[in-house]
Amino acid sequence: MNTRERRRALLAALEQDKRVVVAELAERFAVTTMTVRRDLRRLAEINVVTLVHGGAIYNEGGATLPTVTARARVMQTAKLRLAEYCAERVQEGNAIYLDTGSTCMSIAQALANRKNIAVLTHSLGVMNILSNSEGLQLFTMAGQYDVKLKGFFGDLTCRDIDGFRIDAAFLGTCALSLDGGMMSTDAIDQCVKRKIIETAHKNIAVVDHTKIGKDAFLRVCDLRDLDSIITDKEADAAFVASAQKLGIEVVQV
Repeated sequence: MNTRERRRALLAALEQDKRVVVAELAERFAVTTMTVRRDLRRLAEINVVTLVHGGAIYNEGGATLPTVTARARVMQTAKLRLAEYCAERVQEGNAIYLDTGSTCMSIAQALANRKNIAVLTHSLGVMNILSNSEGLQLFTMAGQYDVKLKGFFGDLTCRDIDGFRIDAAFLGTCALSLDGGMMSTDAIDQCVKRKIIETAHKNIAVVDHTKIGKDAFLRVCDLRDLDSIITDKEADAAFVASAQKLGIEVVQV
């Protein structure tokens, strides 16, 4: 079984069983557990699965079997570049926030072997990725778990934020525009993001170019409330120039 065949078989198993175990897949496909974890990480990066300890859970409503391989090839490289750059910005002694979403999960992967940093999150995916990282401190926020957003939300979540110092908040979003600023499609996500933005010393939006120029119903903050936008080289040039005129650092990697 070659790599493509194995990954298609893995996707088929996820669609059928909804949850998979790394050790069982390694035995089934006659590969190492490291190979299986690498396959699952790639699926997590495009929101097909949520990584959990020892395996992964299939995200209902995510990419379908025929489209996932193409999407992975297109988005993986760009998302990994963004994640690696964000991780490089984190210095020893920093306290950071990682949002829910696949981009921040990729940042967590890039930080997994770092030391002497503190990470605050309400993302189940980030928690699972960093749960075995002995060199950093992992802090989680209370709240009610939301299956769609794969994280914890609510009044408890927002109250927890008051107890932390955040040097830099890495924020994902489904929509970012000049007029609308940062937006969301979920009120519970909007509330947590607003509280984080009030608390963090620096607020950094991490978005690929497909999210720029898009609008959503719920407004999180004005664009000028962001300190930095980290995006890829395909981001709209007019948007980049306008954001820079507002005094926002825009980095294209």
